[in-house]
Amino acid sequence: MPSPEQDLAFLRAGIQELTDYLLSGELYWPLTPGAAGVPRLTIGGLLLAQARLQARRPSSAAQVEMAALEGKMDAVRTKWRSAWERKAGREVHARLELWRNYLSDYRDSPENHAHAYPHEVQWRVMLGLLSGEFAFPTKKLDSLSSLDAILKAEWLPGEFVWDADLTTAFPQPEYWYLYGKLKRSVNV
Repeated sequence: MPSPEQDLAFLRAGIQELTDYLLSGELYWPLTPGAAGVPRLTIGGLLLAQARLQARRPSSAAQVEMAALEGKMDAVRTKWRSAWERKAGREVHARLELWRNYLSDYRDSPENHAHAYPHEVQWRVMLGLLSGEFAFPTKKLDSLSSLDAILKAEWLPGEFVWDADLTTAFPQPEYWYLYGKLKRSVNV
């Protein structure tokens, strides 16, 4: 899980390049060429970093910076709304594939893939965050309910899977899939 400092650095860099990213053909925009561990820019990545930062109650100086960054992001989102939604639609497709592939791998070999759930569930979280980025609901998210049904069939409710300080950003009723784990063997 990235630290608050890493999330803030990602937001800074991402928002600085957001217009260029939206107007490009790239889905995964490299922020710092050659830097190890720096995530590529996507709308879902920005939204996830933003949500984590808001939950972690940053210092007052960081809150001021976050508010300024969020204002810039909102301005770009408004100015380039069509490009924003096109890029978000492409990302929904990509994240659905990642999530579908993980669930498929899990069902094929739960003992080898259940442990990866806390990392892999970020794709499902991003899909939830991206779903709110469209003026009109996108049909691309229709398959999410069938993937949720697969998940629920193998689900064991329990503890929050990420750092406990993030629970305020991801309440259980909406983000139920962050409160538990997958079974180590699949029901047949």
